[in-house]
Amino acid sequence: MIEEYTSALFKNVPKYLLEKRNQIIMVLFVSIFAVAFINIFQPFGSDTWIDNKKITTTLYFLWSTVLVSIGMIVVAISRVIMYRYSRKPNHSITVLKYLGWVFLELLLLSGAFTIIALIVKSNLNLTTDDPMEIFVNAIKNTAFILFIPYILCLLYFSYQNKNFKLKELMGEYLGVKSSNLISIRDSRGVLQLSVAKENLLYIESADNYICIWYQKGDLLKKKLMRITMKEISEQLADTNIMRCHRSYMVNLDLVKVMRREKENIFLELGVPNVKEIPISKTYGENVMRRLVNV
Repeated sequence: MIEEYTSALFKNVPKYLLEKRNQIIMVLFVSIFAVAFINIFQPFGSDTWIDNKKITTTLYFLWSTVLVSIGMIVVAISRVIMYRYSRKPNHSITVLKYLGWVFLELLLLSGAFTIIALIVKSNLNLTTDDPMEIFVNAIKNTAFILFIPYILCLLYFSYQNKNFKLKELMGEYLGVKSSNLISIRDSRGVLQLSVAKENLLYIESADNYICIWYQKGDLLKKKLMRITMKEISEQLADTNIMRCHRSYMVNLDLVKVMRREKENIFLELGVPNVKEIPISKTYGENVMRRLVNV
């Protein structure tokens, strides 16, 4: 039993926790929840922290909003760093690392609140002037206030992810078996397209957008989506839709001809009105190796 829990700590956290959209939702929801909670319950006698007397509702709201905003700026910076770190090659975030990151956020928040308290302590009704004691109390208070919104966010993200998977399994988008579908989400994690594997031809980049070319019957269709090539490459890592150029990914299952012209190599899919797809030197070796095994 202990070994199971230990091994779970070293597994990677679900990808949906690291998505940009969910990171933004978490920061905003935690901010709103914290302000609402503090103003409704006024925990730890915080309504008498200023000048040793009760303050008006409006002043208390403004004071708590500013305090929470400062804390959420710290969390937002932390989440930006987490997101960028997780996007780098070979940089995974395990459950243990994620928990450690959250704990570090707690310490940073408590440290920020401690510094503020020490700066304006002449106007606060503090029970102690000891910085360490103030810091420990800040940790307790911050952990208490943030615990509920963090848990609610995790439950919501888990539910949302399971809902997406359920829709994919039902194959409700094209009415075909889900095992034959390739499902593609945008940069927010929202499912935008499910298409049969044999119908997805190639993907072309356009700055922070991509254009997905696929067949629908005898028609050639395209879907424009806001996502980077790096992100879509990671989504399709387990398929034969492979990056072959800085600006292209191609369905290797559909390649009929590989043609060399001087220093350039092109792939032809054998589909009418579909242009030839270039292979660059950067991705050429991996493409060749995969084509041999197709």
